[in-house]
Amino acid sequence: MADRGTANTMSSTGEASPSMARVLVAGLPDDVVSFLEKRLASSRVQLVVGVEDVLRHLVDGESSLLVVDHQFAASTTPNLISRIRSQVGLKHLPIVCTLDRDLADDLPRHLVRDLGVNQIMFHPVDREELARRVAAALGVALLPARAVDSQVKQQATTTLKALWSKFKDANLSRVAVLEEVVLAVLEGTLDLDTRRKGQREAHKLAGAVGTFGFTRGSAIGREIEQTLQSETVLGPADALRLSQLVVELRTELERPVDLPDQGEATSIVAATLFLVIDADRNVAEQLVLAATSQGMRAEMALSLAAAREIVSRTRPVVVLLDSSFLDPTEDRQAFLMEMSESTPPIPVVVLTARDNFADRVEVARLGGRGFVLKSLPPSDIIEAVLQIMNQFQTADSKVLAVDDDPHVLASMGALLEPHGLRLTPLSDPLRFWETLKEVSPDLLVLDVDMPYLSGIELCRIVRNDPRWSGMPILFLTAATDRVTIGRIFAAGADDYVTKPVIGPELVTRITNRLERVRLHRTMAETDFVTGVATSRKARQVVDHFLLLANRQDQPLCLAVLDLDDFKSINDCHGHGAGDAVLRRLGALLRREFRGSDLVARWGGEEFILAMYGVTKHDGVRRVAEALDCLRQQKFTSADGGAFSVTFSAGVAQFPSDGTDFFALFRAADQTLYQAKGAGRNRVLPTGWHPDSDQDWPIADVVVVDDDDVLAGLLLHALESRGYRTRWLKDGEEAVSLLGGENPKLHGKVVLLDVDLPGLNGMAVLQRLSQGGIVRHTRVIMLTARSGESEVVRALEMGAFDHVAKPFSVPVLLQRVRRAIDL
Repeated sequence: MADRGTANTMSSTGEASPSMARVLVAGLPDDVVSFLEKRLASSRVQLVVGVEDVLRHLVDGESSLLVVDHQFAASTTPNLISRIRSQVGLKHLPIVCTLDRDLADDLPRHLVRDLGVNQIMFHPVDREELARRVAAALGVALLPARAVDSQVKQQATTTLKALWSKFKDANLSRVAVLEEVVLAVLEGTLDLDTRRKGQREAHKLAGAVGTFGFTRGSAIGREIEQTLQSETVLGPADALRLSQLVVELRTELERPVDLPDQGEATSIVAATLFLVIDADRNVAEQLVLAATSQGMRAEMALSLAAAREIVSRTRPVVVLLDSSFLDPTEDRQAFLMEMSESTPPIPVVVLTARDNFADRVEVARLGGRGFVLKSLPPSDIIEAVLQIMNQFQTADSKVLAVDDDPHVLASMGALLEPHGLRLTPLSDPLRFWETLKEVSPDLLVLDVDMPYLSGIELCRIVRNDPRWSGMPILFLTAATDRVTIGRIFAAGADDYVTKPVIGPELVTRITNRLERVRLHRTMAETDFVTGVATSRKARQVVDHFLLLANRQDQPLCLAVLDLDDFKSINDCHGHGAGDAVLRRLGALLRREFRGSDLVARWGGEEFILAMYGVTKHDGVRRVAEALDCLRQQKFTSADGGAFSVTFSAGVAQFPSDGTDFFALFRAADQTLYQAKGAGRNRVLPTGWHPDSDQDWPIADVVVVDDDDVLAGLLLHALESRGYRTRWLKDGEEAVSLLGGENPKLHGKVVLLDVDLPGLNGMAVLQRLSQGGIVRHTRVIMLTARSGESEVVRALEMGAFDHVAKPFSVPVLLQRVRRAIDL
């Protein structure tokens, strides 16, 4: 195979540069090789396809390092490395080996101790970490992460979406197998073969769907697999949990693919690498354990020398430095200077046993970004560091720059991107407003003098809109006279930089402004009591969702919910209990809804939810499931008494119920008040109306069952999800109302119990079938543990489906929804 990156390895004379490091890669995918060649400075990366090719290239003496995957030569990988080490001049060749986690425990030890492998990495390989380790071994610099070709990421995302379109039906078929397993558990007919088949399908789902962005789907598949793996007999509690998981799994896999940018962290916690520097090993270990328990990567160093070694191979996001290292030494000063001069700078938080002004002055003088007391519990120290990081986290911030000079825009991109700032350049000020709404930037850079519209006019436009009034605006100007600067600040600017732009000054001013805004925004965008978004943040997010939904022709669901009788909670149980309810509801909603969904407190006891890519019916189901969870919560008043809480909600959908935020909100809010009027404690879709508005009685679901408890449970579950219901207690009444040429009651779905007074369920089904009712009404039989012949007979008479008692309500609701939708 031809060398990769050849254009980057040639000197002006057309010959390869003798100082160029050469990396051989064997057994890893093409995209990893492409990533390495873009991240490694002064290096050429070459992919080799055979064992003999590896040996030939290495013997030639031109290679500086080998990266080899265990699967490259299967079981002969140790033999390959042994052959390499036997060659003169290759005994100390740096080798990085990537392995599967489930290989023999002694293999990594054998590779490192006996064969001299320098680095071991396990799959899935972190490409950024691999690049860092290779760069450290070669002694070369890493190019800025933002220099990695974005087309590689986009291509990966596009490829994954295309593959999901191809494999979606196959994975949903696996879910259907799990649904059969759940029914078998509920009916008590689960045999060993069915259980093993379900376990295999759950295992496949757990390993596959996460690749396509369905992280929650993988977790659900893994939990189902573990449940079916156990050898214990599955009881009613297991059956209920399995049915809930399978319903959630199908919902998860039927939503649109929502892949994050490939190779980019999705949250500050996921990307965080804590470096703890403390001479006290016990303290350092406790802090590392506390960070790890919160899902963050962390390492410790007992000296500055050890800290430098860690920084050289894996860049930390934050350094937690014990104050004992602040003794006035040149080494300490050099270390802090290295951290502050990194690109971007690595923030250092000082851990101290004292809290006095002199220490704080010393920390600030040395460039420290925070000050945390060592007396706090380890978990509180980690939480304090996270809060400090949120203040200074500017990576991935979005900057919109408007300038009619494309060269200025290009130079700004080169200056900002190495610092993790994503720049959107715009040379046409006439496209400013649409670009502003599309990008939703964190900071705006404007040129003063432009054709058609000046930067000062654009600044006034932004400041006149409440959505953008708090966004920082920085001007570029060649004129620094008093009049021009006065006009800039009068228009609402926060700062200005003179042209020609000096790189460090521009970067410093932008990052400083973003740090201040981030702190204020965190306070302004997060509701203090509930921990969810504020109404201001909600407007911004929903507007962004609407833009995407319109462009991508996707549904958007907006729900408005309100706690029932909240005033009486405050009056009867105290305002402390009311705040506890709000906090608990906020935590519940954050847990029950996806990270990509919006959960916000609109005001008082009212909340809004926005779900991108979700239809109204799915939205009702998801909000109703949250209501089910809230009903089970128990609260305690100031006097020790217990009470429970419910809410009512209305759900609207874009574009059928409105094309902008306020139209959708009004539609959902009006439906919310319908839910209040219908008895509270329920979730209704827009368009819901009581039966009295009809010329003849129509119901979504008719329940025919003489069991008061079971019927009450079903009716409540159906009504809280917005279905119109009727309840009939005996077979004669069912035939009288549902049968005949002119039925007095029409139901889209009939839940028909087999054991009824008057006429039994099978006789009712036979009469409905003879009258042709089953052609437009879907009958779901509720059977006891009946034999196969009875089920077959019911299906032959026109029953749409059957569910055996005892059944899971979520599973039955899923069957009802399928019957209505078909």
